[in-house]
Amino acid sequence: PLAPRPLGLPRRPFLSYDEDAKVATLRVVVFGSDRISGKVARAYSDLRLKESSCPALTRYFRLQFFYVPVKRSCVAPSTPQMHHHPSASLGDALPRAQVGDPSLAVMESSTNDISHYIGLLDPWYERNVLGLMNLPMDVLCQCAKAEAEPQEDSQEQLPILADMILYYCRLAARPVLLQLYQTELTFIGGEKRTEVFIHSLELGHSAATRAIKASGPGSKRLGIDGDREAIPLTLQIAYSKTAASGRSHWNDVEKVCTSVNLSKACRKHEELASKTECLNLTMTEVVKRQNSKSKKSFNQQISVSQIKVDKVQIIGVQSSFAVCLDQDEQKILQSVTRWEL
Repeated sequence: PLAPRPLGLPRRPFLSYDEDAKVATLRVVVFGSDRISGKVARAYSDLRLKESSCPALTRYFRLQFFYVPVKRSCVAPSTPQMHHHPSASLGDALPRAQVGDPSLAVMESSTNDISHYIGLLDPWYERNVLGLMNLPMDVLCQCAKAEAEPQEDSQEQLPILADMILYYCRLAARPVLLQLYQTELTFIGGEKRTEVFIHSLELGHSAATRAIKASGPGSKRLGIDGDREAIPLTLQIAYSKTAASGRSHWNDVEKVCTSVNLSKACRKHEELASKTECLNLTMTEVVKRQNSKSKKSFNQQISVSQIKVDKVQIIGVQSSFAVCLDQDEQKILQSVTRWEL
């Protein structure tokens, strides 16, 4: 600090921002299923909100996400599967699950639809990442053969899975953008909250069931009822039905439902041609309910309908409900009276 400084050259911090300098790339590799992809999406959304007011990380780095999905099975150990695109990657890697593990009930309820959707958008990802999903764990853990005899002091060769992840991160050159859906929730006390999800949203009985399963041993004590034993909710549902013309067609109905679920609609190549991003709205409606004083009340007749929508608003008629985002049993919101997508 005592050394003389040249005049006319202002001091700048070491990480000072230069418009002409190239922004470095920060690669984030995530392992998991749709449940973890939703967690990453919400974390990224929170980061963008913070960076918009006070940029710190994104000022010097460009983020690229690499999604390596994980396939779970109760018959064989969990098998990692890989993905190819640098801009959308999400997931959670879990240790091997033994047959009979009580936590498998929760694992099996998490899907891999986002990874298949990325495969539809990017054939490279489908060939080089999704192709690993069908490989057994013992093959993925094998070490690749060295081109030459390794020296005594050389490090152990990387397993095939690690080699493929490096290959994925180095050669994935085409970013794939994933739609982020925003929903506003209103609770019983009038508090409002904004959340985002990337794959699915569950409302009512299906969300409550997921919360009970996540309680582990407590699920046996609480018990899990099917849709026929579920307590129905009277909901005011307004939705904008998608059309080929792109025009919005609003419907406003009152339904008695056990559950209302939303999920990403694109699962086939033909559906990718549509310019309108839409969701599948699934309503489990109670058509007839048995009410008897001598027997337990149950839903005698249930109807399930599915509609493609782009905007939804649901209000509980003198009742509240639970909401689960992206199959994340750790973020189930209770006592919700209204939500809007």
